[in-house]
Amino acid sequence: MADDYTYSITQCDVPPERRTALQSYRDKRRLWLSWIDKDEHHAIWQVLSSMVWTDASFKLLSHFAEGDESNALSNTLLGQALIDGHVATQVLAIRRLVDDRNADVISIRRLVKDIRRNFALFTRENFVCFDGLPYDYDAVQRKEMMERIGTGPFWGQTSGPGAHGTSRMAHEQFDRLAGVRSEDRQRGDKLPVSLLTTIERWLDECGADELAKWSHAYLAHAGGPEARKRISDLLVTANKITDAIKAMARVTEAISAWLLFAGGRSSSLMPVAQFNPLEKLDRPIMKAGREGAAHRLWDQLGKERDRYLDDVETELIGLAQSKSSEAPSATYVDRLMLAAAAGDEQRMEQLCDEEVAATLRDIRNPTKAD
Repeated sequence: MADDYTYSITQCDVPPERRTALQSYRDKRRLWLSWIDKDEHHAIWQVLSSMVWTDASFKLLSHFAEGDESNALSNTLLGQALIDGHVATQVLAIRRLVDDRNADVISIRRLVKDIRRNFALFTRENFVCFDGLPYDYDAVQRKEMMERIGTGPFWGQTSGPGAHGTSRMAHEQFDRLAGVRSEDRQRGDKLPVSLLTTIERWLDECGADELAKWSHAYLAHAGGPEARKRISDLLVTANKITDAIKAMARVTEAISAWLLFAGGRSSSLMPVAQFNPLEKLDRPIMKAGREGAAHRLWDQLGKERDRYLDDVETELIGLAQSKSSEAPSATYVDRLMLAAAAGDEQRMEQLCDEEVAATLRDIRNPTKAD
């Protein structure tokens, strides 16, 4: 189901006295689904799909390195680049997804908190009828069967007032979530808060918050000794990152597919490669006989970076000395202070003009130092 609506409030199978609550539900549902799947840059599913791709890629490359210590992936430079890049990318993404601020951010934490604040809107009536579906699907189905007697096979509606099959699925899903038998259904049935408690527990116990704290101290900010000490026992490993991603994906699936009846990513969380992900992995990273040239390039790169610090003293102190003559003269400062003390604004303005004129003359006619 889309995150926008085909049918107006008045077309929904909800009595007028409860349409204000239905409008609130529709508005919130639209907002939540935009965070989950529609935001152009930060949609939660988009971020999670990217993370599982990166996670699988890292695990595959790690498998090659662990299985054969003689291959190029066991090189220290390559290993450090892969590991550091993987950890930084994934942990910072986790940090964004568990951002607990109430500011204008898109995160799983903010999503769960907002759903909890508005959980009273999750009634059976709103859950089923939010976009034109009939509440009483049996009556709609009987009416359609009577109208189509003798007409042969037909395609049933999947949305709107005639979509009895979709309405049945919505009712049955609500039954499972609420633990209500079909014969006991009421329009005012509500989802139990224990569903959210379970979702929050998945999020609390997955280690994502600890990884986010680690990123605050070591990646995103230069945390001081006290900040680092508080999380010094946390060992960031690839498996911890994987566990956090798995839990956050399950939380998002529970909300999107189950609480919001909007579909999820079952069997489609991992992006499908549009290329051969194993291409050229059977080839050496450096051609035979090129080790000497590689060593020379490495030395050259090191020397270039050492030269970043050349002439710091000369430029720093020399520039400061060259600028010292630009300071206002003591005579000018004394005269300006006397005029200020006397409250003579005209004299102060005259002195400023004279100083500016003198400075401009010096710039136009520079003289060499002795």
